[in-house]
Amino acid sequence: MNPELSAQPSLLVGKGRLEIATYKDPQIPNYQDNPLIEALPKILTSEEALTKLAHYPSYDPVQRTWPSHLRVHLIQSALQFFAPLPVHLDLEQRFSRLIRTGYQARNPQRPSFWGNLNQGVMSLSQEGSVSHLGRSTANGFTIIGMSGVGKTVSVESILSLYPQVIIHNHYRNRDFTHQQLVWLKLDCPFDGSIRGLCLNFFQAVDDLLGTQYYKNYQKGRPNVDALIPLMARVASLHCLGALVIDEIQHLSSAKSGGASLMLNFFVQLVNTIGVPVILVGTYKAWSVLSGEFRSSRRGTGQGDLIWDRMANDEIWQLFIESLWRYQYVQKLCPLTPTFSQVLYEVTQGITDLAVKVYVLAQLRAITTGKEVITKAIIQSVARDSLRLVNPVLNALKTGMTQQLQGFEDVHPIELGTFFQEAISTVQKVDYLNCLKASTTKSVDHNLLVATSLEQQGEITESTSLAAAIPETLPLKTSSPRRKITNKPQLITRETANNATTLIEIVTIGTAHQISGYEALKLAGLIQPTTEY
Repeated sequence: MNPELSAQPSLLVGKGRLEIATYKDPQIPNYQDNPLIEALPKILTSEEALTKLAHYPSYDPVQRTWPSHLRVHLIQSALQFFAPLPVHLDLEQRFSRLIRTGYQARNPQRPSFWGNLNQGVMSLSQEGSVSHLGRSTANGFTIIGMSGVGKTVSVESILSLYPQVIIHNHYRNRDFTHQQLVWLKLDCPFDGSIRGLCLNFFQAVDDLLGTQYYKNYQKGRPNVDALIPLMARVASLHCLGALVIDEIQHLSSAKSGGASLMLNFFVQLVNTIGVPVILVGTYKAWSVLSGEFRSSRRGTGQGDLIWDRMANDEIWQLFIESLWRYQYVQKLCPLTPTFSQVLYEVTQGITDLAVKVYVLAQLRAITTGKEVITKAIIQSVARDSLRLVNPVLNALKTGMTQQLQGFEDVHPIELGTFFQEAISTVQKVDYLNCLKASTTKSVDHNLLVATSLEQQGEITESTSLAAAIPETLPLKTSSPRRKITNKPQLITRETANNATTLIEIVTIGTAHQISGYEALKLAGLIQPTTEY
């Protein structure tokens, strides 16, 4: 692989797997005798799809008895769980049909396929247009819904059921050397730029296949008219099975005519080279997509999917039951209809918000020492963490769903700050417990020394008190205000081997990520300026 290419940062956050082709009977007659289809995983039943899509992180009830500083880490496992719902089964079946039917008219074993492809490549170089490779069997569809309902995560989970790259060597005792790109998922550029999308496409293909398309095609800064056929050429050469474009709502912010140009380009991919295109976006993209008749017609090949929030029904109940098992507070709280109802009220059935509110409610229960989930905690967490999405939630509560098209997006909850605050609180509590234990040990030690010295007659009445005072506690007085002349007793205490004790306090604080000043202040050794 080219060193310059390998040094380039990866465009893909998560890559699919690479497999060597193993051919299976697809059972469907129209799918047989096509290596691109026979190399795909078998068609799944609903039960098999549920099993493969589900992800339930390990959980042990004993972990609820662990120290709080460990449980605030364990609680994040709830963010990784994935419970398949009916909409996920529907989506899995759509992708299964879409990829296979898209390959029907693209069979590399037919001599006409390669002849048409070579002719198309020549026409691309000479005329800058894409030749038809025969009648396209490809379809596409559009997924529209608010942010947070699980569109992106679900699409990525379903795509992961398929290898992203399949390496072919032999098919039916004949040499067949080919790198099949089964799927590719890209985000629509923020500026709705077709040029940016094309360059991102080349980078992603290079990242997966070790090619150098980006390096070769971006020379001389070619315009969009030159890049579009080149992108179509690469997609056809590697038999791209499905192209997913996420965040399609960015089209609405494109320059004049940008949205129309890009949507026409997607239609061209479907019609000319037979690559199914799936567009994923929020309600903000609704007006743009519905305004393009040709795109809408092609986009509904598998039926548009309007991904709404969950209804407060038995499906919601099953979802909450799956989520509720990840409980890390010390006092086990059984799921009741009240908890299910209050979670729905504060999140309006948006799954991402429900998971995060549940996690944050446990964090608050742990850090406040209550160690139990309550309705009041859930409501208070929702008030504090869902401020940015309140306009959307209010529109959902009042049934004014048309207003959703005017919102830029449902702002995600950034959990980093909440977890950092929780961890900091737990660390301070642990520090104070350590300090308390150290203080008790110091008191016992000093009292023993004082008693021993008094028994030996080596301590006077004026010094026995100072010797018995623990070095980790401040010297208090009954007067609310003290003059500076009253400080000698404190100085005497500090000079009695006090340096070691202060160092121990600072060391304990450092271990809990607390500054030396704050550690001494928590120990009561730093008084406010009004004390004197």
